[in-house]
Amino acid sequence: MSRLCACMVLIVLGWGLAADEPQVGAGVSLSPPQERTLGDYGGHGNHRQRTITASFSFGKNPYAISYQACIDPAHGEQVSPLEGYIGMPQPVSTGWYHGGFLFVQLNGQDIGTTPLSSMTVAESGDRAILDMVWHHAIANVRVRFLGLPNHDGLYCEIALEPKQEITSIVVQARCYPSFFTSWNHRDGARRIWTPGALVEQGQDVTVLAADNWWAVCYDEVFDVARGEGDGPCALMLLPQEAADVRFNPQSYPVDTWITYRPDQRRLHLAFWKYPGRTNADVLAEMTVDADTIRNELATTDFTPAAVKDLDIAALRAEVERATQSEAVKEYLGDRLAEVQAWLAGIQGHDPNSERPELGHVPGFPRIEAEEKLLASVGKYYGFMWEVRLAELLAGL
Repeated sequence: MSRLCACMVLIVLGWGLAADEPQVGAGVSLSPPQERTLGDYGGHGNHRQRTITASFSFGKNPYAISYQACIDPAHGEQVSPLEGYIGMPQPVSTGWYHGGFLFVQLNGQDIGTTPLSSMTVAESGDRAILDMVWHHAIANVRVRFLGLPNHDGLYCEIALEPKQEITSIVVQARCYPSFFTSWNHRDGARRIWTPGALVEQGQDVTVLAADNWWAVCYDEVFDVARGEGDGPCALMLLPQEAADVRFNPQSYPVDTWITYRPDQRRLHLAFWKYPGRTNADVLAEMTVDADTIRNELATTDFTPAAVKDLDIAALRAEVERATQSEAVKEYLGDRLAEVQAWLAGIQGHDPNSERPELGHVPGFPRIEAEEKLLASVGKYYGFMWEVRLAELLAGL
């Protein structure tokens, strides 16, 4: 092989992986941040609002997850989440609310007032994974959405890494089933159907998670079967993780609060929107499929392939090999120094290290470490091939 040809192969296999973040792929893509000036909305006159949207192309429905917050300097080191900070604008704006449907509360504090640290496409290909990370004063928090082929919903894992004692964990979910009733000056009949209860509009009930681990939220007036509305939505939780669930279907929003044990560090949920589906169809389907879905949700590995497959020890060994040959060092040039600096930067941030003093769960990567790896791992996946090609070029 000529030196020119080998160098071209080197570029394709190694240096061609130099994008800082894998932002676009077959399963999910991330839009650039969009900013706009708010009017006099909620006292935010002339403030700046930032929105980032991730679009999923897997499954039967084209889901989207958005982040939105007022990031104006008037809020100091915090942000204002307005209606909410994690929205679901697709496949329809009704159901799980596009303006904010998911809220995480630790010790009574909502993490949404803390600036978003990162929103990253963590995997795209066979699966689609979106990560959203906050470094709150109480804990590092990651909300991870997983899209799978031939699925009509999104799975979600909320990971917690405490910085101080956690005394309470509550996850709130908000939806507007099928139709924006009050906005359109019409009355509906909100309902929540679970395996153990039927909760009607105006009721506010707290039930055991063990008996109410999935819920279909719908409207008896705005039913596709009657030629009205977009269709129901639904959620599922793992009952072994949660203590109780509070349901409050109001005439406009429908709110759900899930209370978890304070020592829980991984929370697993699933969310569905059913555009064009009737209430009866969705209720019948969930009743039949719920146990199978629950088992899959409980056993699915949410770890991105890039993290799971990365062998940091092997990469360090390749760097050590590269430094033993002056010829290889010459061929690699600045690339070797770049990888050495990256490895030095993640010393002490090995994603597989454990921190029991913070309640870290053995066997799970640390949140901040994984966030840093995903932000740059694409640059370094091909380095071992680069070393071997450099050795070939050097005649070793």
